Amino acid sequence: MTRRPHTVSIADDDRARIPFALIAILLLVSSIAIVGVLESRETPDVDTDQALAMDRAESVAIAELRQAVVRATEDAAGAPVTSTDGAAASVSAAMDDDEAVFDQYLKLLIYREVSESFASAHQQFDGETTAEASVERIDWSDSDDLEAAIDRVSLEKGESGVLTVAVDGIELTVDETEGQPVTERRELSVTVGTPLYQLKDRTDEFQSQLNTGFFESDGQYDGFGRYFAARMYPYAWGKAYYDRLSSGDRAFHNLTPNEHTEVMVNDAVFGLQEKTFGTTDPYKDRAMLLPTLCMAGDLASSAGDIETSDFLPGGEASNLSNRTNLCDSDLIDQDGELPDPPTVQDIVLTMLEDNVETDVEIQAHPFADVAYMQMASGMTMEQVESEFNDSLMKSNRFSDNYLRNYYSGSLENQDIADDLGDFRTNGGGTLDNIERLFRERGPNEAIINKVIGEIYTVDLGASEVGPFKQNDLPDPSPPSEWAQNPGNWSGPVNITYHAGISPAKADVSIDIVSNNDATGFDDRDLATVDINYKNTIGVKGEWKHENGNKSSYSSWNWKENITYSSNYKIDGDFVSEDIGTERGSRGIKSLIEKDSWEEKDGIIQNFEGVETKAVKETLDLSSISVQSQEQELERKIESSSNSIITERDFGKAITYSSSPNLDVEPQNKDELYQWALAELNQTHYEVVTTVEPHQTDLWNMLEKPSPLKKIKRNVSSLEGELVYQNVSEPYDNTADLLRAEVRKQYFEDTYDNIGRISGWHDDTLGESNAILNGLLGGLLDTSNDLLGGPMKFVDQMMDPETRPEDARVSLESSPLMEDMNYQVEASPTYLSLETVNRTDVPAVRPEGGDVLAIDTANETDHAPLGAGYFDGIGHPGFPLMPWPSLFYLQLDAYYLEVQGEYARFEVRANSGDPTSSSEMTYVREDTDVTIETPTRTEENELTIGSIEPISFDNTLVIPIVVPSPQLMAKGSPGVGDTWRYKNSNSPRENCSVAWANTGSSFKSTDSVGCVSGMTEGNLPV
Repeated sequence: MTRRPHTVSIADDDRARIPFALIAILLLVSSIAIVGVLESRETPDVDTDQALAMDRAESVAIAELRQAVVRATEDAAGAPVTSTDGAAASVSAAMDDDEAVFDQYLKLLIYREVSESFASAHQQFDGETTAEASVERIDWSDSDDLEAAIDRVSLEKGESGVLTVAVDGIELTVDETEGQPVTERRELSVTVGTPLYQLKDRTDEFQSQLNTGFFESDGQYDGFGRYFAARMYPYAWGKAYYDRLSSGDRAFHNLTPNEHTEVMVNDAVFGLQEKTFGTTDPYKDRAMLLPTLCMAGDLASSAGDIETSDFLPGGEASNLSNRTNLCDSDLIDQDGELPDPPTVQDIVLTMLEDNVETDVEIQAHPFADVAYMQMASGMTMEQVESEFNDSLMKSNRFSDNYLRNYYSGSLENQDIADDLGDFRTNGGGTLDNIERLFRERGPNEAIINKVIGEIYTVDLGASEVGPFKQNDLPDPSPPSEWAQNPGNWSGPVNITYHAGISPAKADVSIDIVSNNDATGFDDRDLATVDINYKNTIGVKGEWKHENGNKSSYSSWNWKENITYSSNYKIDGDFVSEDIGTERGSRGIKSLIEKDSWEEKDGIIQNFEGVETKAVKETLDLSSISVQSQEQELERKIESSSNSIITERDFGKAITYSSSPNLDVEPQNKDELYQWALAELNQTHYEVVTTVEPHQTDLWNMLEKPSPLKKIKRNVSSLEGELVYQNVSEPYDNTADLLRAEVRKQYFEDTYDNIGRISGWHDDTLGESNAILNGLLGGLLDTSNDLLGGPMKFVDQMMDPETRPEDARVSLESSPLMEDMNYQVEASPTYLSLETVNRTDVPAVRPEGGDVLAIDTANETDHAPLGAGYFDGIGHPGFPLMPWPSLFYLQLDAYYLEVQGEYARFEVRANSGDPTSSSEMTYVREDTDVTIETPTRTEENELTIGSIEPISFDNTLVIPIVVPSPQLMAKGSPGVGDTWRYKNSNSPRENCSVAWANTGSSFKSTDSVGCVSGMTEGNLPV
């Protein structure tokens, strides 16, 4: 038996296994072989040390570039150039107009920092290799070089707080001790976290918001104009309405005093700080406390029934409520806790909500008065006042003040109304239309007389039966009666008829129809006329003999009592169908016959005698009585007897009209007129004192369509009762009908005037832009809704649901930085209308200069705020619809222009913990900016440009509309500054004296005076 070996052949092993020990041996042998090969190879061609050095050079450059960018952004924030004003010529020439100045300025700062940093940064390794970076050295006084440097730097503003900077043309150099230097040009970029552009953008936004006017705002509550209006509108309206509703002396003789405007401006500015930056100057509350308390105290002391506690958040519980003088300088402990003060919003909304009365009453009075004057003959407003003023005063419906203003012959400030834009034009304009109605149509058109004419109207109609001829005409005598041989004659020819020589006889009978029971107005039978006529008619005929040589023979024949006849029936339609009262359906008892006139204790003639007048006109007679008419017509026919042969001849002898015209007038027209006027007086008095006024909101009076037309419904509710008051059915007589029709026409004219005057009211509102522009001397942009826009804004301020609130925004933190904290610091914190110097505000500096250049602290004055005012009219305001009885609204318009400038405005951002040193401060102040150029340059400094301070120039128009006594009988009428109005015959030439310039350019000798109301352009402040 042969023993098998203990080893196994790999090839023969059918288990497909490789022992681990064998694998280990193979690996060991392989590794030894590889090492042997590597050790036997030659040195490679690639310079590994040089490539590594180049990579290290780039790393060094990027690190230096990052630090250079950080330093440049910090420098740019501390002196953010906004303009090339004052810049060196080379800088101005290098700047691209299509790129922001600040961006190009930052690029130059980065290039400077990179140049300086690269010059001193290099790295050595292995003892033999040096890596360094550089940028092309430029001539900082050469514009082309500066432009090239700007072009080599690019900026990319990414997410909030992220800035990517790329610099092109960076040279990376690697130098070996025993070799030649190797250089590569690369563009390197870094991304850093910096709040620079956040600070800049929000500061720019703040500047923009400060200069956004009321009508320039894209939002309901955006920009200084809206923020300022949200404070000034309720403040001014509240004061105006406090005075309007009081019955005593006016409490506020100046609606926009300087010291209060100053408070409103600052509160609006702080509101914009909050909106833009999410925070305000930390000294805001302390700065605003005393001025706000002083304003509250002023309002409370001026208005007797307003308490200080009304303005305080805690009411009477406030620790300030018992202060007798809120302006005490010792009220504020500079180091202690501030008392809980009122806010400006508390004050202005209290004034608005407590004092603005918006419910007004539209009376029917003026519309009815116009109708009354139209109805009366030659009636003027003075006569209307004489007729009704005493009785209206006794009625307790209207106050003495209302009636005094209503019947005023003229309005104060009427001369201003006469000069306003399109409000009065040659031969047109709303005012001209109003005047024509009152001065022309009223006195010259007596509608009562017109109504009398419509009542005393008759349309006649006549019908004819005939003419007839009862007998045949005679024939010529035949030859048998006169010839021996009748058969030899032929004819007759040439027959002619002739009236008899003896007198003809006409017989006319006129019968007047009497029907006292009839009550209708139409188809009333008036008279019948029967005409009979007799005459003798002869006939002549010519006969011819058969012997032509023998003469012809003429024969005659006469016939007596040839009779003719004709009959006429005359009727009439009485009273015009155009009258407004009930006519056919109501009827009339006594239309033609005279009747007793109980109201006058006399007789009303009605249409008495109309029958014979109808006969007269129908048959063209001159006589009036029946007998005379019969005789006249008989004579007229008989005088034509020679021509009456046939029926037609008889008809021609009678002058007849089937539709004659008859003008009728009452026999006692003047007496009837006076009686109708007296009846109208009573109706008018009842309308004026009985019709309920239309209750509406003041704001509806300022919007189209005019609410004036809605008073028609109230008037019409009395029409049916008053038109037929004391009127019988059917009418007793024409006087009874006249009374009703005069009343009816009076109501129709009242409705017509309501529609017409409502249209004028709409026209006035449509002309409001021209009106306001005229009041303020052409200063405004009339493309805006100068009245409607502010009115809507005030209306929203009155409603807590639509009242705008100070909007706030948050600042986004950077993804490369921790949460950032922002702080706003302004110098001065509070913009005062009084000038300040360096003692008051250390940041004050001369215009474009350096603080260090000031030798004396008080040498430079700074005007933080300027305000100019322009009261368009003054008390008692401008009459919209400037006619006493249509004087519904009184308007005054205030033009405010405010300018402000901070000496220094800082926005600070801390990254991470607010106590950390990672901080950036963005500063805006009026100064020139000079940078140090890199070392080894010929120029040590270069003036880049200047920084514009945070400043603003904004205007606000405050139209204030109050109801006239016609709309609100209580209180003291008028609006406007009484002190300006009383001190000048031309109030539009009055405005406040203000600074010519604000900020560091202020000069105490450059204050400006008022401008004329007709001057075009901006008000100086």
